[in-house]
Order: sequence, then structure tokens, then C-alpha cells
Amino acid sequence: MKVNILYFSSIKDRLKKSGETLEIKEGTTVSELINLLKEKYPQISQLLNSVMVAVNEEYAEENTPLKDGDTVALIPPVSGG
Repeated sequence: MKVNILYFSSIKDRLKKSGETLEIKEGTTVSELINLLKEKYPQISQLLNSVMVAVNEEYAEENTPLKDGDTVALIPPVSGG
């Protein structure tokens, strides 16, 4: 199945892209997707440890199962002032 991944802020800056479509196995959870991305992109591994995840514009828990066609947004913590 395919899911669309959207990257924001420092993740987007490090990967030099705002998103991609990934082929993952049926039943993959948010947590498993994060682990796949850590392997694929070791340069953002630390950022993925504290990322907020939204699936189809709703915040998701790490055990949320993904479905074909889902859009997953990875939002790292941001600081402001």
C-alpha cells in the first residue's frame, strides 16, 4: 500500500524535500513508519524521536494503523519567541 508523507520545518530542511510517497506493508503503524524512516534517513533520526504525527490532518498515536492512501504529516517541535 502507499502512503503520502509530508515533511515540515527542520525535517524538510535536512531532506531538501517537502514530501514523498512510500510503499509500505499493510497494517504498518505510525511507530513502524517512523522506524522505517529512521533507517532510510539516518540524518533525521534524532528529529523523529520527538516528532508529532498527523494522519489525514488528525494527530495520531504511535499505534495507529495506516491505510492505503493516508497522508502522514511529520511535524518536529518548533521553538519560538
